[in-house]
Amino acid sequence: MATTVFNESTINPRDLTAYNAFRGVTDFTNINQFSQYETGYQALFILQMPWFMEKLDKKRGTNYTESVRHVLEYEFRGLDGLPDITADTMEITDGINTQRLINKVTYDTSVTINSSYFEKTGSLLTKWSEDYLTGIKDKASQAKTYHGLIKDGDCMDPGPDKEIFTMLYVVTDATMYRLERAVLLANCQLTKAETSMYNGNRSDINNKELSMEWTCFPIMNNTVDRAAKNILDAVNGIKINYVSANNDGGLLATPSAISKKSSSIIYSELDSTEYGYGIQNTPTYAAGNRENGRVKSGGIINPTDLGIEFQKK
Repeated sequence: MATTVFNESTINPRDLTAYNAFRGVTDFTNINQFSQYETGYQALFILQMPWFMEKLDKKRGTNYTESVRHVLEYEFRGLDGLPDITADTMEITDGINTQRLINKVTYDTSVTINSSYFEKTGSLLTKWSEDYLTGIKDKASQAKTYHGLIKDGDCMDPGPDKEIFTMLYVVTDATMYRLERAVLLANCQLTKAETSMYNGNRSDINNKELSMEWTCFPIMNNTVDRAAKNILDAVNGIKINYVSANNDGGLLATPSAISKKSSSIIYSELDSTEYGYGIQNTPTYAAGNRENGRVKSGGIINPTDLGIEFQKK
């Protein structure tokens, strides 16, 4: 069957079976065995900003939401909070001896991620976050107001689809061209406006670093990897082909997908890595309202279209 975690969109491991590595005497003359994974090469692509905040900007004649998008994407330094894939075990015992076996493999999809940014003069990130949160729920009445959009008839169908971010987190190798892994951060909502930043001391003169926090639904699979590769190709202006050869840092030989008599590839819905679990197909109307190549309708994002979106960026 087709491979999934190891796929044609990402860098796959070299064949390391020909080396002793650290067993016995290390042969440092065979440097190919030490092609290490390096941290620190990541990017964040903001695919969708909250619809009601973009609508508010248009009504007010401001550009704050686009400015926040710009800071989140182009001043991104890294994030924290992505979960591990873990295994739970069941116990088999005769009363004296015990054996544990895996009975469940889980990936936490209810997570909070955070990223650090430097605040700007005018408190762009803090004020925008406060505007966002209090528009969803007024801090005194707990009413959903969208700051007048509902009252004025500009939005009579409020809901989470108009309040979420969609972001793509990409990790590359040191060339910043080749993809290590990608995570689609779906249904993101900010969880705080850091108004405590205004605490201060006369003797403490410095810039201010904020922690931006989102709840989100993280998705990792080969569909996301494929879309992320398309985006990297478009942003970098270079198309990377992962060739199949030994010790070149490219893909190892990938088995061909097994097809049925109909010659069509069969995907099992039970294999969430291959099937693309959590990614909903985009209705033709949902992402149809674009401006400068960016989705403006608040519709659902289909990762298979992400490369096309960023070619227009």
